[in-house]
Order: sequence, then structure tokens, then C-alpha cells
Amino acid sequence: MHNPRLVFLLSFCLAAVLTGTARAEVPGIKDGAQMSREIAAKVTNISTRDLQNEIARDPDLVLIDIRMSDEIKRMGGAIKAPQNVNIPRGWLEFRVTGRAQNKNTPIVVYCGANIRSPLAAYTLQQMGYTNVKNYADGFVGWKKQGLPVE
Repeated sequence: MHNPRLVFLLSFCLAAVLTGTARAEVPGIKDGAQMSREIAAKVTNISTRDLQNEIARDPDLVLIDIRMSDEIKRMGGAIKAPQNVNIPRGWLEFRVTGRAQNKNTPIVVYCGANIRSPLAAYTLQQMGYTNVKNYADGFVGWKKQGLPVE
């Protein structure tokens, strides 16, 4: 005999795990969302209009899309700009010097929805880069405004 309450509870827990909404709060340990919120306040965040101005004004800008290649495909592309380069977040520390060899290089990082890019911008600052910005609207914001994608 099935217990309806138990079936409901198990279904709810399984759905939470599969959708990533299950969070085990552990005293003294921050989750990714909390880290991202705290770090977003420590980096320079720019809007879509600011990014458009940076792209048009500065050919030395390095625009870094930190999404995975399958994520880029799934979301319908990347920002169309000559300065755009894809360096997945997990490889950023290892590959960024191939694109930005001067600590003063202007860098803007972005992801899909401003979840990981603040962390990436902060990491670049910790590495010694002095001119780092985070595109806070993310690819979702860019695409929503009908701007060029590739």
C-alpha cells in the first residue's frame, strides 16, 4: 500500500534535486548564490549600453564569454563583437594570459545570466588585472534587446 504523503514528499525532494533548488544549508559555509551576490558588489558592473560603448570605442577590449561551448549553442550563440572570445569559467585562470598579457588590458566578462561572471571578474582582479568589468545583463539581456549574436 502506498502512503500518499510519502510519495508526495519523495517527489518533491526528487524535483528539488533535479532542478538544483535543493540546498543544504550548512552553518559557516556559503553557497554559490551567496558568494556571487557578495562578489558582485566588489566588481565593476556594466550595462548593455555601457558594453556597446566599450565594444565600439576600444579595439583592445577583451570580451570574455565564460560559458561552456554547449551552453553557448543551447542559448543561441554569443555576443557578436570582434573582441569576443570564449574561455570557459573552469579554464579562465589558465587561458586568460593568452588573450590579455598586460595587467591593464581592458577586460569585460559575461555569462548567460550574471551568475558566474561576477566570480570570474573577481578572480581576474585577484590575478592582478586592473581593468576588469562584469557585464551584468549577461547574454540573456543582450539577446533580449535584439542585439547581434553569432
